[in-house]
Amino acid sequence: MADPKHPNAGRKILIIDDEELLLRMSARWFEQEGFSVFTVDNGTDGLALAERELPDVTLLDVNMPGLHGFEVCRRMRENPALARSIIIMTSARSYKPDIEKAKALGANDYLVKPAGADELLGIVKKYLKPPTSVR
Repeated sequence: MADPKHPNAGRKILIIDDEELLLRMSARWFEQEGFSVFTVDNGTDGLALAERELPDVTLLDVNMPGLHGFEVCRRMRENPALARSIIIMTSARSYKPDIEKAKALGANDYLVKPAGADELLGIVKKYLKPPTSVR
């Protein structure tokens, strides 16, 4: 459970990836940073969860069974409620056409896996504005 006093409290991260170990590790890293974390192992459920939770950031694997990450990204960008959500595509492939396709579909960035905690947290923080303090 996220600490309500943490600077990232209230911020939502959705991680969509079919690699269970990566889901667990990433979730732990973001929870320790105060984010509310949602994880799912396939694109179909990931899209539904994104539409329900309206995450601030979605880490979206490219290659998944069923609904592919590129299709999830396209559908998220077509949904006005998700238009401002940050989408970071992730893949073990650093294939330039995949990176270009991700950007063309509206992804904010593309991260080649494996990525450690510092790299994942760094790329997310790069896109999130610092939380405003309440006085």
